[in-house]
Amino acid sequence: MKNKSILYLSILISLSACVPSITDPLQAENALPSESPAKQTAVPTEETNINSFEFPTPIVGTVALNFSERPCSASWSNNGEYLPCPGKINAITNGYAEKFDQIMIEGKILINQEGLLTIPAQKESGFSALFGKYPPFTVQSGDHFRAVLACADAHPACDVNFSLEYYNSDNTISQINGAKWNKKYDPEGTFIYADANLDSLAGKTIQFLLSIRDNGSADDDYAVWVNPHIARLSGGTDAIPPNDISGADVDRVNISGAVDMRTAPPYLFDDHPPGSLSSIVLFDGNSDMFFTTQTQPDDLSFSFDVYPGQYFLAAFSYGVGEVPYVTGAYTGVDPSCGQPMAVLTVLPDSPLSNIIINDWNWSCGGTASRVEKPEEVSLP
Repeated sequence: MKNKSILYLSILISLSACVPSITDPLQAENALPSESPAKQTAVPTEETNINSFEFPTPIVGTVALNFSERPCSASWSNNGEYLPCPGKINAITNGYAEKFDQIMIEGKILINQEGLLTIPAQKESGFSALFGKYPPFTVQSGDHFRAVLACADAHPACDVNFSLEYYNSDNTISQINGAKWNKKYDPEGTFIYADANLDSLAGKTIQFLLSIRDNGSADDDYAVWVNPHIARLSGGTDAIPPNDISGADVDRVNISGAVDMRTAPPYLFDDHPPGSLSSIVLFDGNSDMFFTTQTQPDDLSFSFDVYPGQYFLAAFSYGVGEVPYVTGAYTGVDPSCGQPMAVLTVLPDSPLSNIIINDWNWSCGGTASRVEKPEEVSLP
């Protein structure tokens, strides 16, 4: 059963009054509840069943970290594998995360503000939950986590747990006190103002973890975070998420291609051409981050949207006997046998296409240097 001790407030004022006129950043601390989230219901208009609604926006200069600005600066995973970012809404089985600029939440409330749509791994995947691990961030005294939480419209079975957690320096995960919220779909249209005081972490450099867990079943758990951010109320800041990949306002660039299985071990190709399924991993050459996807039957293509930088590609498929898996790599050479992995230099506004992963290390006696398969990446 969900915790029902959430304060209900009827919004009886006009929508134009929803954004308070606040000039002092410290006043913003009282704009949203600081102890317990307020669950509010929007009043539908008489003219239409769709109500356009705007939540109070963060005051300029007080946002120390914007979680939805560049969601792919985070590594997204379920409890067993990393996920591609951005996700594909027609492929949510293993979990999904993506930014939105507009969304309809429960009660047919149209939100014209940015945020994150997150969906935990579905039961049939064999995994569970969804986690977004963000780059290192140093918390200061007075910092608060804030967001508006809801279920997406037209998903009446949504029953989900939102949580803000963090990785310690020893790579263990801790829950932030007061940063856990349950939300169940309400056809009348409700949402939660989430506010968590981060003073207990002041002075520490941590990695925040946005977490979504189902409450019994992940079916229909379309969880919405509107304006998730760290508000720095003790002093202004114009900071953006601290990572070297995205920099300023830089668009993501597409990398696409296919896996050539003809030089893979015969059992991977001969019995089912064009070849067995494989897990594709795009490694970030400047960090320990990676992105993964899987090929589909009769379609060995892949596609990633990433920020400019340097990357390298590998494909992993199942092995035989004591060999747990075999590795193919993109080398930039065709034909390729035992060549070193090539670095993909991704430049702004310069998509890379027709990238062929075709050097299967087994065919050259395992002499080429190959990256190991991350433990979090499962084989198809």
